[in-house]
Amino acid sequence: MKDLYKILDVPESADAATIKKAYRKLAKEFHPDVTGGDKKKTERFKEINEAYDVLGSKDKRAEYNRLRSAPVRPDGMPEGFDAEAFARTFGGGGGAGAGRGGFSGGNVDIGDIFGTLFGDAAPRSGGATWGRGARQRVSRGNDIVGTVELPFEDAALGTRRTVRTGEGTTVEVGIPAGVETGARLRVGGKGAPAPSRGGTAGDLYLEIQVLPHPHFHREGLDVEVAVPITITEAALGAKVQVPTVDGPVTVSVPPGTSSGAKLRLRGRGIKSGNDGARGDQFCRIEIVVPKGAPDKPELRRLFEELARLAPGEAVRDF
Repeated sequence: MKDLYKILDVPESADAATIKKAYRKLAKEFHPDVTGGDKKKTERFKEINEAYDVLGSKDKRAEYNRLRSAPVRPDGMPEGFDAEAFARTFGGGGGAGAGRGGFSGGNVDIGDIFGTLFGDAAPRSGGATWGRGARQRVSRGNDIVGTVELPFEDAALGTRRTVRTGEGTTVEVGIPAGVETGARLRVGGKGAPAPSRGGTAGDLYLEIQVLPHPHFHREGLDVEVAVPITITEAALGAKVQVPTVDGPVTVSVPPGTSSGAKLRLRGRGIKSGNDGARGDQFCRIEIVVPKGAPDKPELRRLFEELARLAPGEAVRDF
């Protein structure tokens, strides 16, 4: 039985995040768009996808680990192997994202998964034919995979997108709130149609790409944004308008605010797609000195007077 952990170069004890990170690194390295369609590297890309299809799924990984550690029967298959149960567990398919904004027919189906796990082996009992013949037994269309780019705000609050599939049709997809770059969404039955009558369509897999934002920086469900203010606004206090994922709001800057201070806007962060909870937004204050202040006599005089009346002492920890 092939070692899928070795294919993704991760230990058996690797958690889901480690497996996903390893898959994404290898998928980018061996993607046909990068390798120029090199035959060996394309096969490697396919093998990586098939390995992640199993190890990236909690149920498939558990069944793979069970079969992997089971004693081998006289027919060469693991003890407890059942063709129908195998089809039910591993028939979900999956694949890596295609090029930016594009779609391609997925190469991950139950026959490929069988071949990945067992090579050219096939059970020799009950008249069932697996290996490369599995496509004939399980009539299922290919999965279609692709990438959806989202503005930061849409990823934060959730949205809907109309996606064109590889078959030329369109489907409206709900994007849950809080998604991050690399998240994979499955739309069942919206892949390629079955190759024969009576079969089932494949699935549509979408990998999310969140576009960078010029102001927002995400930390979990929280958002941070830099807010520039003047020296007088920092000293005397002010009301300033700041952007949020919901739109601009007015924030009160208390008198005597120092550069680097953070003002919290509760419930203005990322929305969780699981329970609807919201993170917070932190406004990081940045005091901006007026340009050309030393060259303007009146302005320089005011600053000198300020230095005389309120010399203060900066707190330095170095």
